[in-house]
Amino acid sequence: MTACIQYGIVLTTGDAADVAELAPLAEEAGWDAIFGWEPVWGVDAWVALTAAAMRTNRIKLGTMLTPLSRRKPWDLASTTATLDRLSGGRVILSVGMGALHDNWLAFERDQGRTTRAELLDEGLDVLFGLWEGQPFSYQGKHYQVTPTTHLVPDPPAQRPRITTWCVGLLGADRSMARAARCDGLLPNITTADGQFDFHPPVDRWLDAAREIHSLRGELGYDNNYDVVYETTTDWNDLEVTREKVATLRDVGYTWYLDSDWHAEHQNPLAALRARIESGPPR
Repeated sequence: MTACIQYGIVLTTGDAADVAELAPLAEEAGWDAIFGWEPVWGVDAWVALTAAAMRTNRIKLGTMLTPLSRRKPWDLASTTATLDRLSGGRVILSVGMGALHDNWLAFERDQGRTTRAELLDEGLDVLFGLWEGQPFSYQGKHYQVTPTTHLVPDPPAQRPRITTWCVGLLGADRSMARAARCDGLLPNITTADGQFDFHPPVDRWLDAAREIHSLRGELGYDNNYDVVYETTTDWNDLEVTREKVATLRDVGYTWYLDSDWHAEHQNPLAALRARIESGPPR
């Protein structure tokens, strides 16, 4: 299986004005997408991406990622569809349950993994239904929606819906089935003791692509599907990176994302700018 690889970069730091400045640089440098991230309290990713949309023409605009289980899906449907129309169909929404951290728990209690999984499933139902248009009704355990004709917005520019990537845990049937119904997989790979693996071997990444494509085939979905690889690019050894990209592409990966979440820099914004200006490792 051979796919075309596109390249995105995660903007791990910066305010909305910085994102508006960096987005055109990323577009000029040849990146295919930029991604923000959603804190519970902090810089609003969608305001920043809207600023980026006004300064760019081609580059896609997304999140890595949006914890849908803590968002009201009708609010998120409104925000994403508005930006999708404004940008001419350039939004990518990445969703998951979200990783619990101090910035989250300072404001909201943990409802438990089971409840967060239920909210994620129902949130996807409501998002997809609202993007499709009215009339839409829904009766779930957590969310209930009735059709409305009051000030109904236009649908997103993308049809039948905004491109939606979802976290899927390798080897977990329910998690991978959730990702399979979306438009792309963000592989979640764990160690033998169940901890998140920040640096899994390439074989595990290959397993994730094979598993999701096999599952989608069993469920009757078509093959127009993204599989996303995220890493911190080693700009000093791009030959190894390119060899890995070729291996990933052969099993169905379609996106390579560069992110630098853990490195410490004296000037993080300058370091991010340098990564952007280096361009994707094609």
